[in-house]
Amino acid sequence: MILKKVFFFLLLVITAIRVTAQDDFCDAANTIIKDAPNKFRNIKGNTLNESAGGNIWTCGIKVPGTINSRFVASMGLFYEGALFQAKNKEEVKAAYEKYRTELKDCFIAQGYTLSQQDNFFPGMQDYKKLVFMPKDNGGIPPSHVTMEAMYNKQVGLYTIVMYIFEH
Repeated sequence: MILKKVFFFLLLVITAIRVTAQDDFCDAANTIIKDAPNKFRNIKGNTLNESAGGNIWTCGIKVPGTINSRFVASMGLFYEGALFQAKNKEEVKAAYEKYRTELKDCFIAQGYTLSQQDNFFPGMQDYKKLVFMPKDNGGIPPSHVTMEAMYNKQVGLYTIVMYIFEH
């Protein structure tokens, strides 16, 4: 009898976690976007690397689903969060569709427009670069979100990355 109650309780907790996961993804991404005009000062962590070409910092916000994330200053300041990695190209499609839907559900409802650009990584043309831009930002250069699927031949990995640009 107790085992049934424990099982039912765990099932309830797991269901609650799965239902809030999408909201958590959107909330975390929006927290990063809201700090973009402030050069991510409130959520940018310790410096990982300093060089003449740019700096890299840890990220104080964990976007659910990310494998790893960081802030990068290189020809602009941006957040970079790896959402998926695999050695097998066939695994990319499901992950790409999942995160495409998460981003659309989050940003289209907030008045962002979605544009798609060609992917120039060899063999990745089916996975367009997604760009979410706010419709009107009052003349201020807008913070925006992109998602890209890429292939790194040197390490043999397919990766899906979300970027949030300062502007």
